[in-house]
Amino acid sequence: MGDRTPIEVVIYSCPPESVSKVLDVFEEFNLDNEYVLPGDPEPDPSGPARLPSLELGRGYIHSETLVGTSSQIAEALPKDAAWKVWEDPAYEHLGEVRLNHPDLGEFVSDCDAQGRPMFNSGEVDALVELTGGDRVQLGHHTGRTWEMALEQLHAANNGIVLGRNTPQTSAPLQAAALNQLASGPSRWMPPDAPGQTRSAAAPDR
Repeated sequence: MGDRTPIEVVIYSCPPESVSKVLDVFEEFNLDNEYVLPGDPEPDPSGPARLPSLELGRGYIHSETLVGTSSQIAEALPKDAAWKVWEDPAYEHLGEVRLNHPDLGEFVSDCDAQGRPMFNSGEVDALVELTGGDRVQLGHHTGRTWEMALEQLHAANNGIVLGRNTPQTSAPLQAAALNQLASGPSRWMPPDAPGQTRSAAAPDR
């Protein structure tokens, strides 16, 4: 039996056609709004959906899952949604965080128990040399670009509840879509991002 660790997923935006897919992934990996403890019964696949709706900005958690499960969840989640998946450090394993934004793609890094990317001193020196100390470019390599874009979506969409069968014309989905699509390049580089220059294109990674 492999090492086990807590895991958490937060969805920051999701198009209407992908809500059911996200909820199916949560059911498959037994993620819920509260901690799922060892020994809790698995959901009955023949019964009603365990999660009838998705709340943006809320953590969906499993308190004990196999180390490495974050990569499986990330692979299953829709890429047209914005999300964060991380598993806590366990024993000799560092944690792993995966950040996805529709404009940026996916960023992967070792992380701490709060899902914050971690780098050792040698990696930091190498990144400073690679980028010439440019903070925008450093953000592209350290995940800060993704964090700022997701923070912007969190501020706009937090608490919006999307049902499995929410129509595409519903007010919550229209608001979430507008918050994700507005302002062109600010979707991935908010106006207060640090650095010297900005581009309208997604960053090279």
